[in-house]
Amino acid sequence: MKEIKQYLALGVILAVGFWLYWAFNFNRQIQVWITIGMGCAYVLWGIVYHAFRRELYFRIILEYLLVAGLACTFTIFLLLR
Repeated sequence: MKEIKQYLALGVILAVGFWLYWAFNFNRQIQVWITIGMGCAYVLWGIVYHAFRRELYFRIILEYLLVAGLACTFTIFLLLR
């Protein structure tokens, strides 16, 4: 049950980010900052999640940073094309 709450928190974070992204569809610069904020929130969630499970290693942090970085880079390039 504990994991469901943690994944629900991630879902809420991402849902709020997507809603903000949609709400500011007229301003690309704000969407870029929302994208960066969502990436940072994802990394922070991953660190907290693995810290609570006592599985936090540098390799896991690096993985979350790389996934968020790739997703943000891809999204920003699509926004600014």
